[in-house]
Amino acid sequence: MTEDTDAEHYLEVAEETEICGDDATVTVRRIRTPKGERLEVRAGDDVLRADALGLESLSWQDLDVFGDFLGHEYDLATRSESAADDDVDCEFTLSNEYADIVVRSVESPDGDRLVIEAPKKHFSVRVDAEGLTGLAAQDTSIFSEFLETPHGPGGHAH
Repeated sequence: MTEDTDAEHYLEVAEETEICGDDATVTVRRIRTPKGERLEVRAGDDVLRADALGLESLSWQDLDVFGDFLGHEYDLATRSESAADDDVDCEFTLSNEYADIVVRSVESPDGDRLVIEAPKKHFSVRVDAEGLTGLAAQDTSIFSEFLETPHGPGGHAH
């Protein structure tokens, strides 16, 4: 599901974008590895790589999970943002035999956001550079925890 190898020569960068915030800039890339496509989130020395299934499980998490990653209240979790005024900078899909994900880098009136959408499950999450910095610092085992509810918070397929 995920991998944290440093074998850069085993991957191909297919797409790359940056999410910028007041205190952080995070590089987000769609990469191809011998084990399939991954989303790579890189903030400083921290790197997390996740496949479509891991990202699908992230899409239905409450934004408070990013507060857990950061160790303090995550400001974005207290706001409601509309996608109506978004300008899409970059959009791509990640797929495997278990999940399909759409990833968008957008400029919104509130700043840069990364949108991770699971269209078949009808879930999405919008994250800024601060939240992505917290995500990049996580161990890949977080996706196993998220997958304890494999069909989302309702516990059944949509």
